[in-house]
Amino acid sequence: MNPLRRCVIFLCGIWLVLGGYALAATPAIKAEQGTGLAFGAFDITESDLAVTHAVLMRIKPAKVYMGSSGERVTVTYNNGEFYSPNLAPGLYSVMGFFSGNKFFALEKSLRNNTFQVEPGRIAYAGSYKLKLSKGGLFRSDKGTFARIDTPNGETQLLRWLAKELAATDWAASVNARLAERLQPR
Repeated sequence: MNPLRRCVIFLCGIWLVLGGYALAATPAIKAEQGTGLAFGAFDITESDLAVTHAVLMRIKPAKVYMGSSGERVTVTYNNGEFYSPNLAPGLYSVMGFFSGNKFFALEKSLRNNTFQVEPGRIAYAGSYKLKLSKGGLFRSDKGTFARIDTPNGETQLLRWLAKELAATDWAASVNARLAERLQPR
């Protein structure tokens, strides 16, 4: 193989490696003016199914959604943590979640799962314990859920969120909320 061909192959390899890294890098999350951020978690330690998306629905002012769409939030963390940046201000509810393409509604009243989103602020959407079991060939998936909020749980989630969003426009708001939680009462 001639030296020019080796050089071209080498440069193409470098280009592919650098290009792949650029495509794989996490995009920066920009805070849009007049929006808020919500966060929460699903405890899936006793579940057969994983949570892939949380579904948040704006109740006031009302917003029309098609089917179970809501504000679909990707959960990319193994432990069920989620956050949704750039939500319009209003009263929201955790409506349900997806496991892959299958939607699970949280059966209890939407009022039990509500939280307020304010511009430039961080809102705690809650923590939920899920116990889901996969159905078989002739059985459907079934399960239960319960809200399990604790002050320490919210603080732990805020610490996780502060690390996740440290290099974003939301870092100052997350750190301010964490500082509020850590103040002695």
